[in-house]
Amino acid sequence: MAGLSIGIGGVSRSGKTSLSNYIKSLYPNKSVFIIGMDEYVKDETDIPKVKDHIDWEHPISVDFERIQKTLKEAIETYDIVITEGILIFYSEELNELFDRRIFIDIPKVVFYKRKREDTRWGKEPDWYIDYIWDSYLKYGRLRDSDSKTLYVHGTEDWSPMLIDEHLFKVQTVPPSY
Repeated sequence: MAGLSIGIGGVSRSGKTSLSNYIKSLYPNKSVFIIGMDEYVKDETDIPKVKDHIDWEHPISVDFERIQKTLKEAIETYDIVITEGILIFYSEELNELFDRRIFIDIPKVVFYKRKREDTRWGKEPDWYIDYIWDSYLKYGRLRDSDSKTLYVHGTEDWSPMLIDEHLFKVQTVPPSY
């Protein structure tokens, strides 16, 4: 048994975790496993700093090998495996394991508003919020687009029909004449 592997990316506070949980709720009769990139960061001593902050926004902070190992094991156990994170599409090796990808896009102004309201780690200075956005543009964007990728807007309601169609559409090759 091999489960469907989905990668969900987007900037911080775009709705990746919410969308992951939403997809899980759409398929109550399927076993769904969610891998959050935040659970796969390296030890703080192994991550460089930017000014006085640990550089969580750089790919070097993520243990991509451990995510890949977990994903490969989960694909053999669950019907659907969702892997989500700001830098999830950075690793080509990890990207190859996704059957489908969903990229959540939000405008910079929405990101700033949501990030300033996020106090999980205390109030982050404006320079660091700028740094998060810049790192997302540099490392978090998809480098290519294909039929495996669905782009959604993080300020709009998700369409269950659109998501279902994207996740479970049958790939066909047009006939050659």
